[in-house]
Amino acid sequence: MKQLIRDIPIKSIPELVAAMNQPKFRSKQLQQWLCGKGALEWDQMSNIPASLRNKLADKFALSGLSIAEQQLSSDGTRKFLFMLRDEQTIESVIIPMDKHYTFCVSSQVGCAMGCSFCATSRGGLVRNLTSAEIVEQVIHLQKHISDDKPKSWNIVFMGMGEPLDNWDNVAAAIETFVDEQGFDISPRRITISTSGHIAGLKKMQRSEYGVGLTVSVNSCDDSVRKKLMPVPGRTPLPEILDAAEEYSKRLFGGITIAYVLLEGINDSKSDARVLASLVRDRPFKVNLIPLNAINDKQKKPQEDQILQFQKALASYGVRSFIRSSSGEDIDAACGQLRNKHK
Repeated sequence: MKQLIRDIPIKSIPELVAAMNQPKFRSKQLQQWLCGKGALEWDQMSNIPASLRNKLADKFALSGLSIAEQQLSSDGTRKFLFMLRDEQTIESVIIPMDKHYTFCVSSQVGCAMGCSFCATSRGGLVRNLTSAEIVEQVIHLQKHISDDKPKSWNIVFMGMGEPLDNWDNVAAAIETFVDEQGFDISPRRITISTSGHIAGLKKMQRSEYGVGLTVSVNSCDDSVRKKLMPVPGRTPLPEILDAAEEYSKRLFGGITIAYVLLEGINDSKSDARVLASLVRDRPFKVNLIPLNAINDKQKKPQEDQILQFQKALASYGVRSFIRSSSGEDIDAACGQLRNKHK
């Protein structure tokens, strides 16, 4: 199987072009087609000679994803199931916002974290995505924005997989997104969402990218958190939050704490009190996420219970936001469409 050309760092394209005895300006043309113009077929590269396109095609594959299925919600959310070259599948989502789109992308096929409320965890981790497979998701999503006046877009690594469990490839993709010769977007428009992968958090602290960070907490009781999140739950939550706070020193904004609310499991006033004690007076904001249920054992709390939890946090001096669910009339939960397809 040929290497995907987008797995070559965007900064190394000039070296590739030089090795093929081509003039320097060809490297910029190729970079534009790979990123800004998002070519998925060699013949689309109209200003690159056929002889060079053929040389590149002999050595590299240009595209590694194809659309296997897509769903459109009544709220405009669009979900894609992509088939990879090894016939594995991943999911990506376009979420329309007031002033921009959010592209939710995957970082792995499956996931090793074993979170009980996430459909992706069923079947475990199959493999990591390469940086090219991550980047190409964004290219496909860009092509499905149909507004006459396109809005800007952000990228969140909240799709399938634990991004910090595949940090090297995720970091390479981020380099392509932020590089001037790549997509040239601000790191502030990229967010990593993690279940609390402590080794990955430490790698992220040493990186040069000041991208946003969301940490999924979901319970402050160690025994409950281990049941909900078996692998991340092995690391004490204070250690994870300390690492997140250390990383926040590099950011313009703070860290987001994601808290999935499950009826009768983590939605009591005492749960709110402990959560408040851990996040109060720290550079954290709290997003409360009503469960998108994937089984009969876990349920979303009633609306009044969700509001009571938010009110309890406020009484302890912690502001929180209830995140509305998108795409509830389609297979919206992460991993649902893939599992259905399988």
